[in-house]
Amino acid sequence: MKEERKRILKLVEEGKLSVEEALTLLEGLDDASKSKEPKQQDSVHEISTNVEFQEAKKEQSTHQKLQSTKDKIFEFVDTAFQKIKDFDLDFNFGHSVDISHIFQHGDAFLKEIDIDIANGSIRVLPGNERDVRIECHARIYRVENQDEARRSFLKDTIFAIEGEKLRFVTQQKWMKIDATVYIPADEYEHVKVRIFNGYIAGNGLCAKNCKVKTANGKINLDGVSCEKLEAETANGPITIVGSRIGEVDAETINGPIKLEGDFAEVDIQTFNGNVHCSLTGDRAERIIAKGATGSIELFIPEKLAVNGNLRTNLGGFTVDLEGIQIVDEKNEIAQKTMTFKPVNEEIRTVNLSAETKTGSISVRKSFGINLKK
Repeated sequence: MKEERKRILKLVEEGKLSVEEALTLLEGLDDASKSKEPKQQDSVHEISTNVEFQEAKKEQSTHQKLQSTKDKIFEFVDTAFQKIKDFDLDFNFGHSVDISHIFQHGDAFLKEIDIDIANGSIRVLPGNERDVRIECHARIYRVENQDEARRSFLKDTIFAIEGEKLRFVTQQKWMKIDATVYIPADEYEHVKVRIFNGYIAGNGLCAKNCKVKTANGKINLDGVSCEKLEAETANGPITIVGSRIGEVDAETINGPIKLEGDFAEVDIQTFNGNVHCSLTGDRAERIIAKGATGSIELFIPEKLAVNGNLRTNLGGFTVDLEGIQIVDEKNEIAQKTMTFKPVNEEIRTVNLSAETKTGSISVRKSFGINLKK
């Protein structure tokens, strides 16, 4: 029984088991343990053989159900994390040929950008010129020489400017393309960048709506200006710094999230990783931060008041803010909560909600310099 407890706590520590699942298993172990303890018999009444048989049968059934539930959870957790661990989609196609190619289009006036490749990396860099230029280094598999590799690359890659929309697309999985995309430094209506296996980076991008997504790789954005930004990866970190964004939604399963900039609304979530969010400016209205196995660090500008709702199962709270009053606080063994509000409710307020399973939550003052508007 002791070894089973250690195993459950070890899985929680490694992030392989949620606190709720651990509590359920621990309670089941306690019940099973209690059911095995000798029951005090009443000195007046005898327990019939039939009652003893029924209790023994019930005990055996409970133990079997508990053991079955434990095995299923352990099996599910081990399988799920093994899939993430093995989610390295590097190529096993054997021989490959490297080529370089440049796509270019002059005097481009664009409102939309759509980039979609299967494997490789994308870096988007706005510049002062009106030309669109995409510099590609490609590794082509299933070919014998450079001529065949170049024909295959050009055949299966789309580079087109249709009206005010740029399209750069290839879905062949036996190509790995590392591309640097130079575009005019304009404000775009829509920007979409998608990669199945690889990382996405951008610097100085300006768009009303921007969506970047990769299944296996990191996302790194610097100096971005957007009304709405969605950043999503299954396996990799997300970093968005020096940026001014109205609404940012960042989500990863395996990796940390780091946000630094002037944001109005923030919704960030990671399963396995820490969360760091540092705000500048004074237009923040809402922050939602969720984690499972990592800690959450939030830095709020001093000029903003905070309505806060914090929750953790196994961690703790550090709140270093002036002008707040605690509305409600619970410090139970497996669940800790804190709710607070500003003393002066007339000043500008940001609504904060932070939740993590096994990590701690800290909310502190930020003394960052405002970004240029």
